[in-house]
Amino acid sequence: MPQDDRLTELEIALAHQERLAEELSEIVRAQADRLDRLERTLARLAGRLEAVEDRPEAPAANAPPPHW
Repeated sequence: MPQDDRLTELEIALAHQERLAEELSEIVRAQADRLDRLERTLARLAGRLEAVEDRPEAPAANAPPPHW
């Protein structure tokens, strides 16, 4: 393989690698954004659950009084 052809092939391979690195970087950024949103949602839901657990239980509407 002539030297010029080999250099061209290496340049093409490098261009593909650079494009792939950019695509993967974008995927990682998108995943980090999604993870941040999910963590905020989880924290909000955990707070809501804790608030519900801290409330005293109300008797069921059809439950008989405790002395029965």
